[in-house]
Amino acid sequence: MPFALSSSRRLLVAGLLGMLAVPALAAPRVTAEKIIGTPQQMRQAALIGSAEAQYNLGVMYYNGDGVVRNRQKAAEWFTRAANQGMARAQYNLGALYASGIGVKRDFRVANTWFRMAADQNYAPALYALGMAYFDGKGIAQDPVRAAELIERAAEIGSAAAQNNLGLMYDQGIGLRQNKRKAADWYEKAANQGMAEAQFNLAQMYFLGDGVSKNRQKAAMWMERASNQGYAKAMRHLGDMYLNGDGVPQDAVRARDLYLRAGAASVE
Repeated sequence: MPFALSSSRRLLVAGLLGMLAVPALAAPRVTAEKIIGTPQQMRQAALIGSAEAQYNLGVMYYNGDGVVRNRQKAAEWFTRAANQGMARAQYNLGALYASGIGVKRDFRVANTWFRMAADQNYAPALYALGMAYFDGKGIAQDPVRAAELIERAAEIGSAAAQNNLGLMYDQGIGLRQNKRKAADWYEKAANQGMAEAQFNLAQMYFLGDGVSKNRQKAAMWMERASNQGYAKAMRHLGDMYLNGDGVPQDAVRARDLYLRAGAASVE
């Protein structure tokens, strides 16, 4: 690699090259927004068949908002709303099955509900089903199908999908490798405030991978990810300050970032 770097800078480049991982799989999270209204009001409407009220009551039981938290009851109410075709409820029910919260863990059942919601173009479900195909959770592993679903979620605006689609383009997983597209998708997620995407984009600017090399932009995105407590970004930004690479050399700032990174890694 044609870099004329000090040994410490070469270590930084090697570290950056080794940090990109395969798309990250995490258990899908229940969409648990704050609900306006009392449990009594929701229950009355839910019992006479309102899918919206059933969903809201499920959220209340999931969060413990105005009722004693009960994940089993949350699952019951999500099921009622899901059976009426509500995409949000179908996704939430899938997330419960994927996580084993309130129900027995069952990836196949989770994927059935994700698919129903995905058929309605519900972005979280498209992403969750795509990641199930990527990881082979309850379904045959299929990176190509995973990329298709994740791209649909990314186009709708899911930051997690945008970041993972960037990783798939970056590494040529499930689709043809394209570093420029990788950087574009990282940037979309980074602009939504996703720390991992900000870090990934920073690496591309640091190395000139898919974009023109720009250490100042690399530092800017590392800083944004660091400000969100992203330990990898703190460590690499610390290296940049230690070496004066893209930022003014500042050993004190570097030390502070290393300490913060260490504390964040322990949490």
